[in-house]
Amino acid sequence: MADPRTGGTPVSQQSTESKALVVSYLFLRRAVGWIAILLPIVLLVGNLISSAASPPESMSGYYYTDMRNIFVGSLCALGVFLVAYNGYDNVDRWVTTIAGLGAIGVAFCPTKPAVCLPGAATCPAPSVRQLATHQTVVGDIHLGFALVAFVMLGLMALRFAKTGPTPPGLGLAGQLRYGLGFGTPAAGTPAAGQPRDSATDTVIYRVSGITVFACVLLAILANLLPASVNASWRLLFIFEAVAVIAFGVSWFAKGHTIAGIQALMQRGATAAKTTAAARALEDHR
Repeated sequence: MADPRTGGTPVSQQSTESKALVVSYLFLRRAVGWIAILLPIVLLVGNLISSAASPPESMSGYYYTDMRNIFVGSLCALGVFLVAYNGYDNVDRWVTTIAGLGAIGVAFCPTKPAVCLPGAATCPAPSVRQLATHQTVVGDIHLGFALVAFVMLGLMALRFAKTGPTPPGLGLAGQLRYGLGFGTPAAGTPAAGQPRDSATDTVIYRVSGITVFACVLLAILANLLPASVNASWRLLFIFEAVAVIAFGVSWFAKGHTIAGIQALMQRGATAAKTTAAARALEDHR
């Protein structure tokens, strides 16, 4: 049966296309979540396997290790996914696009290489005794891309709690509240009448976003500590890894990956109980 509102497109075809779109968006969200969560782990473990040298002090430092291709490739894939993602409104599109471009910029503008201590007898590559001008400039651009990307990632996680476009006519405070997912969709808006994320998902978005912003602040403060402290504890890597993983978790929740894992575990538990009950009944006989 054709729907006159869509130019005669059969209703069954509309339903199929709609389901395909939902599946593609869920896949996109899950892919972003997997890349973000696995990247710090793969970098750390892969470098420990491939090199006897000490781990870099930051995730960006893995550009100068055997894990360079994985680091650059993962960030490029993440950036492309984010640029391709289409949110509820223009603000969502700008946030994801800026975050994606920031991730790509981080990949192609390497951080400054490590500088050997003055008077050191040897200075093994990729460390240098003194930074060249282009290394300083590109390294500063890298920091700018990284800061923008992390801020946008945190904002994105908070905005996941939104349920639809921001209604017109709201004041600045109302727009901010609704933009961070505290508003309720008005009747007649595209999101009205659609199922909302669960309360658990909303908590995950909030915690993930706050965690990203907290890690950005802690990473900035960590640079004020003596270099020996950062070198010993790898604080910058820890804060970056936690922020990226928190961002990935928020995309997992948005892609219903967490709900799927919970459902799978529940089915497994139910099957185990059924098997145990059957065995007990058989033993009783």
